Amino acid sequence: MLPDSHLYWTLLGYIGIAACIAIGLPQLLLHWKQKSANGISLAMLWLWLIGDIAHLIGTIVQGLLRTLIILGVVNGVVDVLLICQCYHYAKWHQFAHILPFLRRQVQASAPESLSNQPASATPPLPPTVPPPSKPPRKYRSTLYHALFVLLVIAISIIVWGIVVARVRKTANLRAGEDGTDLEFDKFGMAFGWLSRVIYTSARYPQIYKNWKSKSCHNLSVWFFVLLVIYNSTSLASILIKSIKKPYLIVNLPWILNYAYNVVLDLIIMGQFAWYGEVPGTANEPVVAAPIPDLEGAEFKERV
Repeated sequence: MLPDSHLYWTLLGYIGIAACIAIGLPQLLLHWKQKSANGISLAMLWLWLIGDIAHLIGTIVQGLLRTLIILGVVNGVVDVLLICQCYHYAKWHQFAHILPFLRRQVQASAPESLSNQPASATPPLPPTVPPPSKPPRKYRSTLYHALFVLLVIAISIIVWGIVVARVRKTANLRAGEDGTDLEFDKFGMAFGWLSRVIYTSARYPQIYKNWKSKSCHNLSVWFFVLLVIYNSTSLASILIKSIKKPYLIVNLPWILNYAYNVVLDLIIMGQFAWYGEVPGTANEPVVAAPIPDLEGAEFKERV
């Protein structure tokens, strides 16, 4: 018969794995739709990747839960995909910026139209357009993302149930999976603390980027919702397995890492609430950009 603690931590572990696999999907999809990845901090992604490598080495050497080892691998794959997107769209925009028709449109048309205007002429005031109403598509997108998160949790529970049903037939647990004490390994602990420092430092570039731009543009809030689920379930799976002092000491770097990351992810989600709807502009009229009189400029050139 399997102990209850084993069932609980494996359930949380599977939810964490499912959330980890799905973490990158909202952000990857948003980058693909916007054809841009300028909202996410590249420094954060590189620090995550380095932290994932240290995390993976530490969990393997220390002999921690196999779910934590799987999470390290999946996290690394997601980070690589996001980093590749950042460089891909940066090159894409650089290429699009030097296209001939774009350069002609920016460098030839606009200066000529401005230089032919008399100095004493006062440009007319641009017309005001009433603020656009919030499209219902935003609420549908929120509903779809919420259903996506629930689907991720439901699938992980189903997979966990299938695995537990098979394990119950044999009830054979590997060494170290029944709450017994783990052996302290200095090398593994060193990588555990290193990954903790890197992980907790990785959020600061994103928090600073959002604060400096006063915006969370091109960032998916569901990316951080899944991060909170992942870190919370990973933390709970460690604590539920055992609360023995030697076990907690061995897992201390990972416990502090997951707990502190939840706090930082909640801070970033708070930035979404603060910067998401630009304060003070909800009821202000939108000023339409003036359209240059290119036809008049061309007529003057011909004369």
